Amino acid sequence: MARKDVNMLSGSIVKGLLAITVPIMLMNVLTSLFNIIDMRMLKAYDTGLSVGAVGAGGTLITFISNLVTGVAAGANVAVAKHIGRKEPQDAQKAAGTAIAFALAASLLLMVIGICFASPLLDMMNCSQELKDHGAVLYFRMYFAGIPVLMVYTFCGSILRSTGSSRRLMVISITGGAVKVVFTYLFVKVIPLSVLGVSLANIVSWLVFFGMALWSLTRKDSTVKLQLKHIRFDKNELMPILRVGVPSALQMGMYSIANVIIAAAVNKFGTAATTGVSIANTFDGILYNLSHAASLAVLPYVSQNIGAGNVKRASQSVWKGMYITICVGAVLGGLSAAFSTQLSSLMSDDPTVIAYSRQKMIIISSTYFICGINDIICAALRGMGKPMVPTIATMVYMCGLRFLWVYAIFPLVPNLTFLYLVWPIGWALSIVSLLPVYFPTVRKLKVKYQQKAQA
Repeated sequence: MARKDVNMLSGSIVKGLLAITVPIMLMNVLTSLFNIIDMRMLKAYDTGLSVGAVGAGGTLITFISNLVTGVAAGANVAVAKHIGRKEPQDAQKAAGTAIAFALAASLLLMVIGICFASPLLDMMNCSQELKDHGAVLYFRMYFAGIPVLMVYTFCGSILRSTGSSRRLMVISITGGAVKVVFTYLFVKVIPLSVLGVSLANIVSWLVFFGMALWSLTRKDSTVKLQLKHIRFDKNELMPILRVGVPSALQMGMYSIANVIIAAAVNKFGTAATTGVSIANTFDGILYNLSHAASLAVLPYVSQNIGAGNVKRASQSVWKGMYITICVGAVLGGLSAAFSTQLSSLMSDDPTVIAYSRQKMIIISSTYFICGINDIICAALRGMGKPMVPTIATMVYMCGLRFLWVYAIFPLVPNLTFLYLVWPIGWALSIVSLLPVYFPTVRKLKVKYQQKAQA
């Protein structure tokens, strides 16, 4: 184990979780702030339509990002379990297989995104005005750089499985700072508008990619990755996909449900689309804060299940929940209270600000419920039950939202009422997951007790 990596198998669980969670929170908040600066520069040096054009495909881009992150979770679990079992060579093979998969899958995504950018935006009811102002271009440029972004995401997941959150934080801050500098260069100095923001994104992703790959190849890395390891190993690929595919489906369906809601919002006009894009930026910060603890719980559970310490794995789940509730509830309340001031940072249009505020008040104040749900999902994935969170997502995040948008929302066509489906779905998902979680913990305890006795 590298000197700065968190020891998840012994010591204080709370300190260990915080040592992973806090850097993730700082990293995600700073990354989101960098994104806000980008939007602010677009507003200052270009037009409000540019802000809308960048945000028009945001839900679809989030959908793709969630698919990538979901499959990367499979790499996290596979590598973490090998570390828990003290199998360093198998951990290297799992990491190399994950990166090989990321390269192959990202090339396919790149072709699909570039070729079908305009039809995909049409599915979102994106206005022709925003498409003409750069929405299609931004979408295509995102997919042009997705191979770099996807490999970085997998490298980051592997680093997180070892407890290397500090390194990830340094990588993220460095790449984010590069993004801000190049956004200023390509929007203010060289007025490239939406194209400039796209180019700045790709430059920052190259920084992320280079630094993350370098971290995995260092001599002091827990998983010492070498070029020879980057190939498909069927013995490692299947465990990665066994967790990664259900996780990707779960996060993908979550995003599909958001696409359905975004399409309903876009029918209210360009002001609503722009306002929700602004709200999504701030909501993204809160989601990352609430979600951070689950990213720490996943390797904690996986490593300790690999080591046969079910009690410690279970303890990490409950302590992760306490962290999420404390952080999410307080900061979410503040975000809702100051939603008007925050929204006005990106727009001077009162109508746009009103649309943004309307969403932030409902979602920001309840994101900690989402965080609790994410922790239970992460725990079940680490315990070998990846399909359970996927089914819960299918029912409560996708099915319920589809029903809400097309059957319930028309009865009360108010956006505030529309947004209530988020916290209701999260709460119902938690209620359905707990009856699976407790028996799973009991069965694992019996299993490892029998192994110990044998």
